[in-house]
Amino acid sequence: MLPKVATHILHTTTRAVTVVQNQTHTFRNVLQLQSSGPSGSGSNRGGNGPGPGSSKHNTGSRFYSGFNGAGRAVTQANAVTSNDGQFTQNDDNEQVVTRRPALKSKHKRTRIRSSSLSLSVQARNERGEKLGVLKTVQLHARSRHAFALQSTTETALTAPESAALRVRRNSTSSSDGLDAPSSPTGSVRHKSTSTRTDINSKAVVDLPPPSPAARPTSPLPKSTDPASPQTTLPPAGPTQSSSPVSSTPDYVKLLEARNSGDPHATALAVRQFRDTTAAPIVQEFNMALEALYETRQEGESLHLILETYNDMLKHSILPNLRTYYVLIEALTARDHEMHSISQMLEMRVKQQQLTGRLETATLQSDKNRITSIAKENNFGSAMSLFESVLAVGLNQRLPLSIYIGLLRSCANHGNIESAIHVFGQLEKRGTKIGPLLYQHLLQTFVTANDLAGAEAVFNEYITAGKAGRIDWPEDTEGELPNGFRRNHLKIWNSMVEAYFRAGFPEKAVDIVHQMISSTAGTHFGPGEVPITASSTFTNVLNGFIQMGDVSTALIWFDRLLQQGQIGRSPYHGLTGEPMKPDSVAWSIMLDALATHGMVDDLHRVFKILLRDGKADGVEVREVDRIVVFKATLEHIKDMDNERAGQTVQFLLDDVLDDSLSAASKPFIEQACEAYCNLGMYQQIAVTLSKLFDSELAKIENIDEGRANGVYNALWKNLFSVSGRIYERAQSKAEEDVPFAVVVQLARLAYAIEANPHPQHAPHLLHAYGRAKQADAVPFEQMSHKEWEHLLESATYVESMMMAGNPVKLPIIRNFAFEGIISLLRDISSREIAFESFGTDLRRRTIALLSSRCSREQLEAIGEELGPSYQAAIGESIQLQQAALEEALAAAAAAASKQTDMIVDAPVEQKLKVDLRQNSYVEQPILKTDRMDLAEAYRRFEKGLTLGKAPRPTVVGRLIQGFGRVGDLERVRHLYTVGQRILEALVLHPDFQRDGWFALEDSMIIALAHSGDVDSAHVHRYRMLEQGGAPSADAYGILILHVKDTTDDTSNALSLFQESQLHGVTPNQYLYNNVISKLSKARKADYALELFQQMKANRIQPSSITFGAVISACARVGDVHSAELLFTEMTQARNFRPRIPPYNTMMQAYTTTKPNRERALHYYEALKSAGVAPTAHTYKLLLDAYGAIEPVDVTSMEGVFSELLEDSKAELQSTHFASLINAYGCVLKDLDKAISVFDSIPSYNKPKLMDAVVFEAIINVAVAHRRTDLISEYITKMSEVGVHMTAYIANFLIKGYANGGYLKQAREVFESLADPPSGVAAPNNHAPHDPTSSPEISPMDPVYREPSTWEAMVRAELGAGYRDEAIQLLERLRARQYPEAVYNRISGILVDHSAVMS
Repeated sequence: MLPKVATHILHTTTRAVTVVQNQTHTFRNVLQLQSSGPSGSGSNRGGNGPGPGSSKHNTGSRFYSGFNGAGRAVTQANAVTSNDGQFTQNDDNEQVVTRRPALKSKHKRTRIRSSSLSLSVQARNERGEKLGVLKTVQLHARSRHAFALQSTTETALTAPESAALRVRRNSTSSSDGLDAPSSPTGSVRHKSTSTRTDINSKAVVDLPPPSPAARPTSPLPKSTDPASPQTTLPPAGPTQSSSPVSSTPDYVKLLEARNSGDPHATALAVRQFRDTTAAPIVQEFNMALEALYETRQEGESLHLILETYNDMLKHSILPNLRTYYVLIEALTARDHEMHSISQMLEMRVKQQQLTGRLETATLQSDKNRITSIAKENNFGSAMSLFESVLAVGLNQRLPLSIYIGLLRSCANHGNIESAIHVFGQLEKRGTKIGPLLYQHLLQTFVTANDLAGAEAVFNEYITAGKAGRIDWPEDTEGELPNGFRRNHLKIWNSMVEAYFRAGFPEKAVDIVHQMISSTAGTHFGPGEVPITASSTFTNVLNGFIQMGDVSTALIWFDRLLQQGQIGRSPYHGLTGEPMKPDSVAWSIMLDALATHGMVDDLHRVFKILLRDGKADGVEVREVDRIVVFKATLEHIKDMDNERAGQTVQFLLDDVLDDSLSAASKPFIEQACEAYCNLGMYQQIAVTLSKLFDSELAKIENIDEGRANGVYNALWKNLFSVSGRIYERAQSKAEEDVPFAVVVQLARLAYAIEANPHPQHAPHLLHAYGRAKQADAVPFEQMSHKEWEHLLESATYVESMMMAGNPVKLPIIRNFAFEGIISLLRDISSREIAFESFGTDLRRRTIALLSSRCSREQLEAIGEELGPSYQAAIGESIQLQQAALEEALAAAAAAASKQTDMIVDAPVEQKLKVDLRQNSYVEQPILKTDRMDLAEAYRRFEKGLTLGKAPRPTVVGRLIQGFGRVGDLERVRHLYTVGQRILEALVLHPDFQRDGWFALEDSMIIALAHSGDVDSAHVHRYRMLEQGGAPSADAYGILILHVKDTTDDTSNALSLFQESQLHGVTPNQYLYNNVISKLSKARKADYALELFQQMKANRIQPSSITFGAVISACARVGDVHSAELLFTEMTQARNFRPRIPPYNTMMQAYTTTKPNRERALHYYEALKSAGVAPTAHTYKLLLDAYGAIEPVDVTSMEGVFSELLEDSKAELQSTHFASLINAYGCVLKDLDKAISVFDSIPSYNKPKLMDAVVFEAIINVAVAHRRTDLISEYITKMSEVGVHMTAYIANFLIKGYANGGYLKQAREVFESLADPPSGVAAPNNHAPHDPTSSPEISPMDPVYREPSTWEAMVRAELGAGYRDEAIQLLERLRARQYPEAVYNRISGILVDHSAVMS
């Protein structure tokens, strides 16, 4: 058992103050383990705290530089480093029992000026009170008072009235069952377990508004709950009115919204109240504030509450005590939430640094969030309101929850002046004060590193406890409600923390000594020394660690491990005896050992945790494993190979477990990389095999989607590790990867239904060649699948090398593979028939042999290999002539179908395919960043003059290149010459057929890129007729150019499905284009399905892919999925920041799910990623400030000024449209909107006066029901040459219909034209770059959009003409719009019927 500190610290009765001599000795003797040197009292610091000579302190300073990173997490939440949210404590739920002081006389007071929360505190009344607990700290802190002592002269609040409305909570206070008289009060439970007193507590009543005509309320019921905070005023008497406030319609609606618990319904109800109530009263505003607060989600901004309060002031309604109570509650709750979030983010930043998971985007996002939180001034606003209450002498009426919240915020901010002020006001109430309030006061001084103040508070608390001045319920059953003893213990723990922070560990240990020596037992009282709990020792460990003395912390930790007892919670004592470390102690110890590189001790301690953790109730967390893992890897390089290998094995066997599988973590890969650096390739194969066995065993119990995720993760690990192995082996000439290892890696690929990566094929063949030279090929153990893979690899590698290695296969020194013929001999010697291999592999093998051997050589090879090989080769030779004739006939037939695409080339001699021409012609176009088409074409033409030509595939690449630049003349010439090249391949029918398909495929790509999509489809039909199919690139470009139809998405999907029916393997380009089409059509489910399919097929998504699928989710309002995908994108290894995804996320939070904070979050992320904002980005910023309420005009105008100064972003009409909308539709300022519109010509920019700005200004006119302005702007539009659009017509229809001019609305609709059936309406949409938009004559027809039909149907129904609306729908159906479009518009009839009924 751990010895009593009193007996064993220094073998004397003296305090440990003499242990630390000038900070040169450690505390290794605290537990009688070794001598710490001679004793003495030569410290240059006095017993009362740091003096001016201390190197760590500056006199009068509020901060201590030695503990900037430690914080107060141990004391407040018992969660220090590596906090993953599992160890949190709520320490603010102490139940407060108060007395009823004598009723104070009422007299008229001056009223302070009501002001919005954006104003700072102007003054504080001079008060001569004596603060009992603070007498000893006043002189110390007087110079720090933040508030000026001035008097106010404004009108005071008056006496209370109003009934109390009771709301049930998840708190420990009992409900008194009070409801508002004559109101349907429901039971609303708040999710928080904080100690906020019920808003309807009898201590907080509505005070009357300034108007004498205000409606009185029913009497205030008397409390029957002795545990709830009590008012100091007697219950209000009966009123003379029979019309209570709770019977007003607005009050009842707001009450119902509050009781619903629905934040959206509440916000709507409050908005309606603010917009429609002509003469609101204070009680209604209070209920509005209360409803918003009660339904507010944790972490949600207070802007709606503050808006409502400021609106109250605009109505010149005097706030009363209830108003201030709700606001202070909300502000302190928000302040505490932001403090907790900030601590969590700071801890996460530290975790990322400690575990090595430094995702740049996430890390920067967290830092930006911390900065943003620091800018909120919720605490300052709460104190301003508190001052307002004090100025009118209503301190006695505030419930204690207000003081708890304010003091908690003081502690979070380390604001001593405010804490002294609040606590002083609390003492004036004349009631006993509980430990929780003292604890917050003490923690304020601790946070501010003011040791002298902390000591004064601590000593006064002890004195008050002994004198019976602490609020402490009668202990009848040994258990106190809501943690009175816990908070008493936390006060002592806070003092331990204070001494460690100030650099006085000897005094901290002395506090622990007193606690260990306490004889009070488990049921200690407020005047007694509490017994120790595990949190006490955790504080000691953390204190030494933060001082940098990890060795002493480890000594304490090891001695604690020897104890036999375990606490139920961090604040539960076991008769005062020391106990084993709790979860937080384990975390901070592991972190400290890892941070200080004490790897041996780290491993020893972690093994103890693995052995005893479960029995001790301590969970081995994932983050603990990661910390140990990363710290160990960093020090492996300093070990010899034998020890390093053993250490890696320890990481795999003991540190990693199922929670760190390949499906979610890269740690297996990192362990394998460590093995790789040691050259231990066999251990890598064994490790990966175990991993694969473990993961594949789970496949049977999960769905297909998750199974694909497992396969994908395993493939990534295998590919990465294999690549690292081969890379290292290639860099070390003396090392070869054993063939057994290569075969095992291949088998792992087969296990997940995949093949090893083609880039690794040369290494496989080289390892096989080395094993064969050493006569070490395990022939008997090799399966047919492995022989097939060897043949696949050989065919692929030799074909690529013949083609000039276009895929950049690795070149291996002293390549040991003897060639494909040698491999075929080995295969045939194992009596493996050639027909047992797949058709495609056999074809490619024979084609490779044919390209390298004459007919006679082929026949000899076939005879040598055996009957099955001989038959295959003979059949190939016999079919050559017939296949050639068939291919030529097909080419001739195809050419006759489209003779306009074939231009006769003046070829004067018969062409011969020269393989050397392949690389010669292709070389200038291999690098896409420096493609020289002209040079490649010159070389091609030069070869033709000599009768030499490259293969058709090379011609196809030239065709694609010229198609991309729109040179159709050369495209057709190359296609014609390609037909003649096919004739030269008459003796090679396979190559001839492949060449024909390559040319047709290239024509599809070239023609589609050139805009001749119809001709591209002609070549697509040719390929399908001949039993082939276009490539993934060809299908991708065809899908990209599906447009100008009424159902682009269905047509695009038809092409994609066709490609899959013909066995085309999708690539990134094809996936990107089809997902983009689905995104635009808001088919998010299908887009996500293809996205997952893409990853399952091991195709790495690009930023374009992520942008498309993020857009798909954002368009349908699934911002949660969009955010997850955005995070996945930024954490991808190949991530390159591009503007579209950032703009997409901003647009989602400005239009689909308006949220200014999140929109600005992604704007900050954009800037952090180094991406320059575009014109569209500025447009979204304007909308974020101007379209989302509350409108921030100053910021919006600031964005516009930045736009004007940004030379890289073009000023566009959309920017003016945003301003016009903000001023005209949101702020209802018609004159300002018109002013913005009229100012556009002054900017002297082309094409600013376009349809977009006219749509905006006409929409404003419609919103203001100013139909008289519509004709004026239509005339202006014609004068400046702007073509009318369907969207402008929509506004006209709506405006005329709303004004009762249905005839004019019909005339507008009928003046529009319909596009050809199945074709999308042209000229209605503004391009992304307005400067590139084509000129459209104002006299050109205006074509209807689906939204035009919808607008007209609504106009007819609104005027009561249902039959006319049905006729419109019949006309719409005839237009062949997609079924979804028709259903959406026809659904208006159903909606309208429901409304009318």
